[in-house]
Amino acid sequence: MLLKSEINSDIGCVRTNNEDMILFVGEYFRDNNSKQIVELSDSVRFAAVVADGMGGHNGGEIASEIALRLFDDFTLDLADGLDESGINISLKEWTEKTHRLILHRSYELPAQEGMGTTFCGLLFYGEMVFALNIGDSRLYRFRGGILKQLTTDHSIRQLTGDLSQGSNQIYNSLGAGESAFIDIKNLSGQLLEDDLYLICSDGLSDMVEDEEIEQILTENPSGETLIAAAKNAGGKDNISVILLKIIS
Repeated sequence: MLLKSEINSDIGCVRTNNEDMILFVGEYFRDNNSKQIVELSDSVRFAAVVADGMGGHNGGEIASEIALRLFDDFTLDLADGLDESGINISLKEWTEKTHRLILHRSYELPAQEGMGTTFCGLLFYGEMVFALNIGDSRLYRFRGGILKQLTTDHSIRQLTGDLSQGSNQIYNSLGAGESAFIDIKNLSGQLLEDDLYLICSDGLSDMVEDEEIEQILTENPSGETLIAAAKNAGGKDNISVILLKIIS
């Protein structure tokens, strides 16, 4: 089984810097793009993650990069032969450690006080695959013409159901607040041929409704098309997209 990938990270139309960053198979992407094919084997180990940073004076850029570099190290350092419980324990320990480290960095750099980052994506560990989420970046699955969000936004709007709340008001992130937690979902055995997985920052999901994303993935499934749609809608935030197609 192969994984066909398309990675895009764009500054958008309004922001003066890109606080998003993408990690894919040990490479980092910000203001650039890539297309790759990865073989999924029982010994493979890599991450596909979008991190959407926040904080003044480039704090968001720093937070998202710290999180992704630490997670790449974490992925490579994972012991062999872990079961689902061992993976879950390791991920929760990594989350707590990374949260404290970013928090400490913001104390050391007063101009970056309050910096933090979301974290959303997939961890491939041998024959196991895990969906991971901290914050309001999103993971979707597009299967049989139907788009389904696989993660839950850690936003005040989602928590309360109050649509008057700003969509970017989140209660869980790495580095902001007293603590952070990670949602973990085991997708092992659930990846089917022709599945398309979309990981994105809210620069896409806040600008483009799910129905339009679904239409794009039906008619012209590409990261460039998704980013163009977000920019045509105003591009008020940075836009980062990972598209992963399961092929035989």
